[in-house]
Amino acid sequence: MSIAHSWQKVGQHRITEADLILNVQKKTVKRFKIIQGPHGRYTIVVTLTWREEELTLMTARKTVKEWASLDRLVRHIQEHYGDVPTIWLILNTRESSE
Repeated sequence: MSIAHSWQKVGQHRITEADLILNVQKKTVKRFKIIQGPHGRYTIVVTLTWREEELTLMTARKTVKEWASLDRLVRHIQEHYGDVPTIWLILNTRESSE
């Protein structure tokens, strides 16, 4: 899967912060990704052991939750989620001009 394709899928399937915390605690998060979008902001995308599709972390207002700073995102993960699986980092995702 190309990086541009990965960014296009962000937001298609959603997870709330409360559900993500619960799934981290239950150890049902199979894959934990931080994806940098075309505008330089970062978002969290996870895959659960019992679902095939990737789930994008959403805000309470049902928009994609984004961070401008990778440092602040890492601090958020450490403070709110605790022991997450290995984090995949995908940087500088851009839409393909093809």
